[in-house]
Amino acid sequence: MGDNGERTMEPIATIIDLAVERRKRGPRFDGGMMQILEVSRDLICLCRGGAITAINGAGVRMLGGKSTEDMIGRRLAEFLIPEYGQVMDLFMSGMASEDRAIPTRIVGLDRQTRDIELQVYRAREIAPDATVVTGRDISHEGKLAGSAHQSDSRFHLLVENSVNLVCHVVAGSIRYVNKAGLELLGAAEHEQVVGLRLEDIVHADYAALIDEIVREDAVVPMRLMHRDGTAFDALVRVTPLPGSGMGEELMFEARDITSHNRAVAALRRANETLEMRVAARTRELAEQRLRAEEMTMVAEAARRFSDSLIDTIPSPVWFKDVLGRIQTCNRAFKSLFGDGDPAGLLPLEDAVTDAELLSGACDEASYEASILPRGGGRQDILVLKTAYLDEERRPVGIIGVLTDITDRKAMERELRRLATTDSLTGAFNRRHFLAAAAIEVERAHRYGNPLSVLMLDVDHFKKINDRHGHAIGDEALRKLTECMRHTLRDIDIIGRLGGEEFAVLLPETNHDGALITAERLRSNIAQIKIPLPDDQVLNFTVSIGLAVPKGAETSVETLLAQADKALYTAKANGRNRVSAEGVDPD
Repeated sequence: MGDNGERTMEPIATIIDLAVERRKRGPRFDGGMMQILEVSRDLICLCRGGAITAINGAGVRMLGGKSTEDMIGRRLAEFLIPEYGQVMDLFMSGMASEDRAIPTRIVGLDRQTRDIELQVYRAREIAPDATVVTGRDISHEGKLAGSAHQSDSRFHLLVENSVNLVCHVVAGSIRYVNKAGLELLGAAEHEQVVGLRLEDIVHADYAALIDEIVREDAVVPMRLMHRDGTAFDALVRVTPLPGSGMGEELMFEARDITSHNRAVAALRRANETLEMRVAARTRELAEQRLRAEEMTMVAEAARRFSDSLIDTIPSPVWFKDVLGRIQTCNRAFKSLFGDGDPAGLLPLEDAVTDAELLSGACDEASYEASILPRGGGRQDILVLKTAYLDEERRPVGIIGVLTDITDRKAMERELRRLATTDSLTGAFNRRHFLAAAAIEVERAHRYGNPLSVLMLDVDHFKKINDRHGHAIGDEALRKLTECMRHTLRDIDIIGRLGGEEFAVLLPETNHDGALITAERLRSNIAQIKIPLPDDQVLNFTVSIGLAVPKGAETSVETLLAQADKALYTAKANGRNRVSAEGVDPD
């Protein structure tokens, strides 16, 4: 504990210095600010000692309330998930910097989880313990970033697979060339083209025309150079791009028309005589028929390419018509759902979001869910859907994309478990036990329900470690926790406070019921047998202290202190017994 304390002193001192420096230059607050700030879309509230005394309408909605009365008197920290509790304590104590917002996560009264940026300002003009807290909802920003990344990936895929040469030119130097461009220029590797000047791939007779082409924004014929020094004819378009501070940026596009020009020259020569003109007409008709066939083939190839492109997407993709029928889907979709309708596997929310999209209530919808695919197993998924609109902007279908987030959810659950449980016994760690117990104590005070707390300590645990080794001591603690889980109810909260000391919170349990539970627990623990290497068995006992709230203001810390006092009474009277605070032992 000492080492950890020393490591945290320097950051806290730095935070305090920042807060002191911030107070030198404002801002300043007075008691009439809340009416002015009611127009803000962000959360703005005034706190005294960490409790909300005034809050604007946007803040009420962000915290999941229906009216200001729902919020007045509540501690702002109770809306934060437990991992951010210490951060809010630093804020409210004035030791956190006012210079920047801190991203946090809250759970509102409506049980909705939101990501927000909190910033706290000291308001000593109002009172010594007053703070003004602002918060901005940033939940939607992560979704926008994911959508932008997906759009950028699709654009890059389209350019890379274009049949024409496409170059990105910055300050006259080629920074990017697609696959078609490498083939057209006769290069095998990007390094043979990237870094060249644009003049290096343009015939010398046309190099001076580049600036003219940029100004006219037109498609013009010109000659380009293969990397082996030979020239070829091409249709070229040069498009200026918005500047990024790196110099003039251009997109250089080209299509090889060498074969076309040769055909045109041949036709011109053929037209010099009647026979050639007749032959040319015949060839023209044949070419028209061939072009029609080619157009049909191109259309079919385009359709196959579109289907293949969709099939290469690793995530399931589908299109539904207005009647909810699957019209198009990719290979990943069929692999997950088979050839049938996935409606039976997706949650009710899927049908609800379909109805909202087709009604025009929204353009996009998303939800997370767990499903049991036809192939077996369990998957956590993220579904993103958008309405497909016709020329008149009317919804005529739905495009859906499903992403497998099983690994991410498993990691979140594991991180949550590691953050809240003791690694040796699997019981709640001290911090999470105190947080969970505080919620139960507050609920008991609010509704007048009974509640009890037990403190347990293994008798002569040091002797067990000294005589049999720490491995046996660890096994004793694991068996103790396992016995507690089998003896207690699912709603009872078990926590390891440190070493061989455990605490149990018993909701809906009065003093007499807690005594019966504690005695049963003591008896069951005394029957635990741990095999020893010498074919002997180890038995051990526990002493238990019991406490119940003595007033509406009793806190978790007070209850634990009372139970701890009763625990030491049990030890002083011979151990292996239960003692209740304020009650003489048997």
